[in-house]
Amino acid sequence: MIEDYLRYISKEKRYSAHTLTAYKKDLESFSLYLKENYDCADFTLVKQQMIRSWLANLASQQYSASSLHRKKTSLSSFFRFLIYKGIILSNPARNIPLPKMKDRLPSFLDEQVMQENMVCDTSEMEFPDFRDLVIFETLYACGMRRSELINLKDSDIDFGRNLIKVIGKRNKERLIPFGNKLQNLMSDYIIIRDSFFEGFPFDSYFLVTNAGKMMYPNFVYRKVHLMIDKISTLKKKSPHIMRHTFATHMLNNGADLSAIKELLGHANLSATQIYTHTNIKKLQEIYSKAHPKS
Repeated sequence: MIEDYLRYISKEKRYSAHTLTAYKKDLESFSLYLKENYDCADFTLVKQQMIRSWLANLASQQYSASSLHRKKTSLSSFFRFLIYKGIILSNPARNIPLPKMKDRLPSFLDEQVMQENMVCDTSEMEFPDFRDLVIFETLYACGMRRSELINLKDSDIDFGRNLIKVIGKRNKERLIPFGNKLQNLMSDYIIIRDSFFEGFPFDSYFLVTNAGKMMYPNFVYRKVHLMIDKISTLKKKSPHIMRHTFATHMLNNGADLSAIKELLGHANLSATQIYTHTNIKKLQEIYSKAHPKS
């Protein structure tokens, strides 16, 4: 059943590889718990109390509220699949209370820091350093996901209209505009890249490794982590920080929330609204510094 479900969300729902791995791990963990504690190997016999017991056991192991919510979501999605297939009639994972998740504001880089560190001499840069700069600048300028950046091809970049086509979650296509600075940087990068690999074949992606291969998630993570580490003391230094930075700076400079939603490729506005909390926090800081009676 689990394998059928994973094939379904991979082929039909187009879930990401990361989500597939997480859901598989959760379902296998629950399956093992059923066998060890209820001598049960049949998902059609699962009762709500069994799921409550599993989640309570995980909570006793200090799993965070966000992890518990994710695991419940994994089960609920799986049981909805079984209902869809006509195997069961109701979802035993529904209406199970869980600890409330803390509202966590997204981490992002300071706008002034970004402006000060985006000016650099590229005239003497070799391919690896130039590529790393393009990774960093593209993530900041476009707010795209790491997976979207990895899969970017030359043909996805329209230099005439300054637009990048990306394929986001659920195979949804969107266009992201970019400025002249990034256009010049990308144009120079293509020249440097093609010269670096002259006479040697390389994968047909816009950004490639030193060996000319398609980038992989940890490769991008390491590059961005190093770049952020040079300019910031943030604890988190992942590629997703650049996405948060893009959205926060756009909002702080007057961009409409619905426009940011489209640029980020969010399915609904609720996912984008987290950035309004960041904006309110900034306004509170400004108020505290500027108002004489604050």
